[in-house]
Amino acid sequence: MKPKQPTSADFARVFGEKTPQPILSLKKFAVLALLTQATPEELHFVLTKRAAHVRQPGDICFPGGHQEPNETLRQTALRETEEELGIPAQKIQILGKSNFMLTAYGALIQPYIGIVEYHDFCQLHFQTEEVAEVFTVPLSFFQTQQPEVHYMHWKADMSVPFPYERIENGKNYRFREYRVPELFYHYHGYTIWGLTAQIIENIMQEVTISST
Repeated sequence: MKPKQPTSADFARVFGEKTPQPILSLKKFAVLALLTQATPEELHFVLTKRAAHVRQPGDICFPGGHQEPNETLRQTALRETEEELGIPAQKIQILGKSNFMLTAYGALIQPYIGIVEYHDFCQLHFQTEEVAEVFTVPLSFFQTQQPEVHYMHWKADMSVPFPYERIENGKNYRFREYRVPELFYHYHGYTIWGLTAQIIENIMQEVTISST
């Protein structure tokens, strides 16, 4: 039997009010850019140093992780923060969310911005299996220090089996090479780089522009 051909009305019905989603499947993550009034003068970001035996050991990052089934990304950010830092979700006020990131590894990362009272932050009991250290950085540091910018280059790996013979020019096809900027901040012996640095810079740029 010949399949029914879609009509313009079918296209309008399916796509007219559609909320677009990525065509390729993405793993979804959420992080919480947590703030606290660590000093009387200003807010600080709360950052963690990952334990030595976990994936990406020693990296400086915000609490966060993979979205669980039947969970919103907001709930993910709060759950992961409670699990990693021991700060109850009800002690955290969500202020909003910043721009999300799409990574080269097929992940969507949605940062949320929250605040916790300093006396509640001081009661934290972080999970030592994942977190080696928790520290804070004043916002003024990111306002006054420009990050170093270095570039990571990505290109097609020709040693991996792939049907190049089906493509015009085969292995000589002009595959795009990606030049990805990586930001580096150095704060009191800590190196803040990668996704965390990108998220911080984006948040600080937006809040600075809106407050001027």
